[in-house]
Amino acid sequence: MNIVDLLEEKSLDLLLKTDASQVHHKVIVSGCSPTELLDPTPFLEPNSLLLTSGIGMNFSDERTWDAFVERLSKVPVSAIAFSTGIAHVTVPPGLVSACNFRKLPLVEVPATVPPLQLLRHIESLLVTERLDVVTQGWSLADKCARLANQGGDVATLLVSIAEAVESPLAVFDAYGAVIAQYPASTEWAVENLSKPTRGILRIPLPMGLNNPCQLAVRANDPDNRLSTLLGPVASIIALQLNRSVIVDASRHQEIKNLVDTCESWDEYSHGDVRKAIHDIGLDHRKEISLLVADVSGEFHSTSWRLRVALHEAFHVVRVTEIDERLVAFAQSPRDSLADITDRLLGIQLRQPLVLKTPTSSLYELRLALVHSLDLLKHITRPQLAPELGLSAVIMATGGRGARESARKFLRPLFDQDEKRSGQLIETLSTYLDNDARPTPTCAALFIHRNSLNYRLRKIESILRVDLNTLEGQATCLIALRLVNGSDE
Repeated sequence: MNIVDLLEEKSLDLLLKTDASQVHHKVIVSGCSPTELLDPTPFLEPNSLLLTSGIGMNFSDERTWDAFVERLSKVPVSAIAFSTGIAHVTVPPGLVSACNFRKLPLVEVPATVPPLQLLRHIESLLVTERLDVVTQGWSLADKCARLANQGGDVATLLVSIAEAVESPLAVFDAYGAVIAQYPASTEWAVENLSKPTRGILRIPLPMGLNNPCQLAVRANDPDNRLSTLLGPVASIIALQLNRSVIVDASRHQEIKNLVDTCESWDEYSHGDVRKAIHDIGLDHRKEISLLVADVSGEFHSTSWRLRVALHEAFHVVRVTEIDERLVAFAQSPRDSLADITDRLLGIQLRQPLVLKTPTSSLYELRLALVHSLDLLKHITRPQLAPELGLSAVIMATGGRGARESARKFLRPLFDQDEKRSGQLIETLSTYLDNDARPTPTCAALFIHRNSLNYRLRKIESILRVDLNTLEGQATCLIALRLVNGSDE
């Protein structure tokens, strides 16, 4: 409801006393506030219509009227309705001048129309409008629920909602980062969700969490229309977001069991892996894509965005967190794998993340998972998993005999370190991790180049290998991987 609606109501016979240019359809009336106070501003809601008969306002000084109107315009009120015939026969000229100057609409309520009639008319219209908005809100929620049941993701829901509110929207996670938005070109700053932001309406999503996500709309909401409209649909968005947590949380143990089964080559066969895949609701006959990501520390805030992006990219997703690592298995891509790769690798450019799309066999899945989890420890940015990784191959082919041989091969170094409190194993491991380059190895160990050379010669003497050759380096590297893999 706006001022124009009230002026067009013939039963009220209202008369506009200020310039017509000040009245337009955007002047919303959020309520009616009858008062005879000289300063009612502490009790007024924004955009309410002030209804007064001017009792006690028997002053002619235009400065007093201007001060009165100035206070009201700062609330701001939508308009002043002045009822004549009680304390004033006509609207005071000083009030008219002040309203014109402050560009605040002023309407005269004739003596033939009781103020109570105007009050009840406004309240009746507002109740009707609120019921209409509630009805529209449930219709919008029903539309979004249908989309969700048809497999629509959060971004699809935001498109439908944006059409209803005619304004950009976004969903923020608990850390103030955008996890979904529409239109995609809209720029949203990282929000402090604990503080209100001018021009942005935020609605907490009912997710059953201590720090829920929030739906944000680029709009003011002085009459609570948008809050009422978006209340029901907020529940649908919350359900869609929770889907990636509730469904996967219920399968957390099964997903963890699949990871353990894939990693334990000695203990579990491909038949065990096949059963573990079925237990989490995937089809072992179809290609499976894999994503692992570090979600510790500063990267914890990307967990929601990764989950939402995965559900937007694939029809079937199983994701959980294990030891501050997000592990996801996915099937049936919605888009091309190239587009999905670009989207997932571009969420956080500094996050350790490994993506493998897709694996076409159980053997490849096991190799990819083992290698991806190992690679995650050594990278500082998102990347695709290489087709073949040394750690995965060693895990897959290194049986008990190979591991025992590796322990026997390295035992003299462990014994030497224990007897002399040395650091030969650490030195060898660091040297190989740095691709046999002396400078970064010295920097990592905080030792001089001469100390490194002494330790390397000592290692060569004990193990009877030449660390200047590729064969010597590879032998030691494989032995370390076998021993470390078995210890884990």
